[in-house]
Amino acid sequence: MKREITCIGCPLGCSLEVSLADGQVVAVAGNECPRGASYARQECVHPERMVTALIPVPGRTTPLSVRTQRPIPKDKITACLRVIAAARPSLPIRIGDVIVPDVADTGVAVIATRDLA
Repeated sequence: MKREITCIGCPLGCSLEVSLADGQVVAVAGNECPRGASYARQECVHPERMVTALIPVPGRTTPLSVRTQRPIPKDKITACLRVIAAARPSLPIRIGDVIVPDVADTGVAVIATRDLA
């Protein structure tokens, strides 16, 4: 099986052709740098994404911006966003504060990306 993807590992945006067999990457073509092959393997076998969101804070017009500390499995994004939407952080909040310690059973924390007094 072959899959066409666009690499986001660097600014070049190479068009990659990924050959798969039994759910594993057996070849990658079209990458101009080594990051392309690495990205293709990760994207085709175990895709992950960083998640960013805004949480409304009662009594504040400015929402709290948050993100996951590291990428989470792509199939957990919806569950992650549900947990973030249900979060009710208390003020004050500092950049880097953990808002959700283990989002959607991923072992990844959601942290604040701004201060709110």
